[in-house]
Amino acid sequence: MHHTTHRPGFPDDDLRRLFRTLVRVGRVLEPQVHGGVAVSFSELCALGELEEAGTLSQQELADRLGLEKSTVSRLTAGMERKGWLVRERDPANRRFYRLLLTSGGRAASEQIGGAFQQVHSSLFESLTPAERDALGLGLRGLIRALREYEKTQPT
Repeated sequence: MHHTTHRPGFPDDDLRRLFRTLVRVGRVLEPQVHGGVAVSFSELCALGELEEAGTLSQQELADRLGLEKSTVSRLTAGMERKGWLVRERDPANRRFYRLLLTSGGRAASEQIGGAFQQVHSSLFESLTPAERDALGLGLRGLIRALREYEKTQPT
């Protein structure tokens, strides 16, 4: 599967073509409506992380999302304006904020999550068992390779 045309600029290989197609088909780069809730991809990921964790500091959310702290600060400010989360000072260290979903944030998360469950079920039903197994194996391998690659990069 690794076919690369060597030329200057972006790589012309299967990995880039597959990611580009996935981003385009999934319309990842533009805000979407999931379960009747308008949400950006960053908000979607943040809602998922907060739903799973219950509470996170802004730095913990930044680490989980792989985003800069300043980006997460703007992201959470927007989610706070939407009524999805509250930022409270951490009682153990007043310099930090703890992020918690509001009832509105939990409701948005539940609506979005329900819509995703339906979509995921439909997508997986469209795959053969061998394709499902191969997809899981391939994605786990890619994640492992990305983590190993990240360790070799200067910080």
